[in-house]
Amino acid sequence: MVLKESVKRGKRYRDVHAGRPSASETEWIVEALYRGTDGVQYAVLVCASDLTRRKTLSIDALTDAEGFQRV
Repeated sequence: MVLKESVKRGKRYRDVHAGRPSASETEWIVEALYRGTDGVQYAVLVCASDLTRRKTLSIDALTDAEGFQRV
């Protein structure tokens, strides 16, 4: 499986809105990467400040500069 070069396990990302960090500045850590049955590449993220919070995003959404910024 080939993923975008910049997305790897352990990398951190921050939510951004219109190019600015969100008020909470929540950081998310890439925990796992996989290709879904739909053929799309996904990243499973865990919240750095609360390890019980998780979300799954497509790699394209995660690498969109208007949505997330690599820390």
